[in-house]
Amino acid sequence: MLKKMFVIPIVCASFIFSCSTNNSSDSTTDTTTTTTTDDDSDTSDTTEYIIQESLLNSASLISFDIVSSQLEDGTTADCYQLVFSSNPDNVEKGPFCPETDEDIAGMSFYDGETNPGLRVWEKALLDDIENDGYDIVDDDGTVHVDDFSGSTSNDPDTYSYCLDGQDDDSLEITFLIPVTPVLADEVNEIEEIELVGLSVDGIPINGNPPSAINGPAMFNNGNSGTVTVVNIPSLDPCGGHNDPSGYYHWHMIPEVVNQVLEANSIDQIACTNITQTTDKVLSGFAKDGYPIYAYAAEPDGLDECGGIEAVTDEYPDGVYHYVASTTSAPNVPKCLVGVAARNAYVVN
Repeated sequence: MLKKMFVIPIVCASFIFSCSTNNSSDSTTDTTTTTTTDDDSDTSDTTEYIIQESLLNSASLISFDIVSSQLEDGTTADCYQLVFSSNPDNVEKGPFCPETDEDIAGMSFYDGETNPGLRVWEKALLDDIENDGYDIVDDDGTVHVDDFSGSTSNDPDTYSYCLDGQDDDSLEITFLIPVTPVLADEVNEIEEIELVGLSVDGIPINGNPPSAINGPAMFNNGNSGTVTVVNIPSLDPCGGHNDPSGYYHWHMIPEVVNQVLEANSIDQIACTNITQTTDKVLSGFAKDGYPIYAYAAEPDGLDECGGIEAVTDEYPDGVYHYVASTTSAPNVPKCLVGVAARNAYVVN
């Protein structure tokens, strides 16, 4: 149950490895209607909003509106409707899958029998996958990689693959986030590949990436429990990868990934694409409306979802926000205290 003592209400004006869930578990028809549009001027009516347009990356932000939409608890509320272009240019990515068993590339969460856990794509992981009975490396050391282009030469029912989706920069991603955060009766435990929120660049932030053996059917060919092949999505060293449809998204809060790698005794790779924070930095916003921060050192007093009420540079009067773990992998919030909008994000 939600411990409400941890959350101090905010003063506000009104206030896909197919990881693209699009809240598909809820088929209720969306009832969104546009009501108002914000602009860059940030009038006195919007300066107390938790999410201000000025906090988002203008290079990838297409539109910033306020609409009326249904929340997951059945109520209707004002929501930010944020539309971003996919794969912002300022975010570097990769490497993902290794070309051969002599290369070192990204990382994955392996759930096979041999040495499961957060693993680096290197010969040790490939050997363990092979020892578990999955053919992922050819005799010449070439790693089977599926980039979803349809050009895979090996039989997908016989050979296992490292998954490496390609970019589709034509996509647009629409997020719906409550303007005034509403506390839920119970916390929302984040499930595998469930949307957590978005980065300030408009990149989706998801929960655990799909596992190789016990994950969604598209990764284990629907043979969970008796699987003879595995398809393992690779994350880059900062914790992101492309959905098969072509948009990049995170399964980690990237600004403290190197601390997570160190805490998990991983020294073969490091996150160099995203600057690691030495203080605390606004990473993004959860789908319930509260900010997500990366701290160089986790503060005391975090609640069960990793949240805390504290002053930040962006919110000098204090704000409830989630703090990325510097030790757990993945390090996204493991639960959310607020109610999200139905169809919290859609990719077109």
